[in-house]
Amino acid sequence: MVTEVKSRWLGVRSDAGDVVQFRVGTSTVYPNRIPFEGDNVKVEYIISRGVHIGYAVTVLERAKKPVGSQPQLPPGLSPEIALFVGKWEGSWDNRKDMNFTLTIPNINLEVAQVNYQSNDLNFSEKANVISGEKPKIQWLIYEKVVQSIPGGAMPIWFTFEMQREGTLKGVLDDTSVRKPVTRKAVLRRVD
Repeated sequence: MVTEVKSRWLGVRSDAGDVVQFRVGTSTVYPNRIPFEGDNVKVEYIISRGVHIGYAVTVLERAKKPVGSQPQLPPGLSPEIALFVGKWEGSWDNRKDMNFTLTIPNINLEVAQVNYQSNDLNFSEKANVISGEKPKIQWLIYEKVVQSIPGGAMPIWFTFEMQREGTLKGVLDDTSVRKPVTRKAVLRRVD
C-alpha cells in the first residue's frame, strides 16, 4: 500500500509491514494510472547503490466504483488543480477537422496523467503540473519526421491552462513541420 507520494519518491508498505522508499521519475512506467496514498500497488524495481529504483508501478484493481463517482485525489490538492480531472473537448484554431479530446483521469501536486485523442495523434503521457493563479499542465512529445530528419523526431509542446470560467485554454507549439506552428484551443468539460 502507498504510504507517501513525493517528488521523485514513493513510499510503499510491503506485505511484511516494512515501508520501502522507491525512487521514481520520468522514466517510470505507470501502466494504468499514477498512484495516490492508500492505493495498493505492485512495484517492479532494481537496486542500484543501495537505492530502490522503481521502473514500473501498477495500481492493483479495486472494486468498481459506482458510475458518476469522483476519482480519488491526493490530500492537499488545491481545488483549482483538482478541476483538471475529467474529459475535455476542443478543436485547434476553431477548425472542425482538428477536433480532439483530452482526458485527465489522475492528478497530484506535480504530475497529471493525460490521454490525448485526435484524428492525427493518440497517446497517453505524464504532464507536469504548474501551480499558480491559473494552474497549468504541460508536456512534450516527439513526433517522427521522416522527410526532414531521417530517423529523428521533433518536439511538440502542449500547454493547458485552467481559466476562471471553468474552461481550459490550450496551446500547441509544433516544431515537427518545416515551418513551426502554434495552435490555440478552448476546451469544455464533457463529463
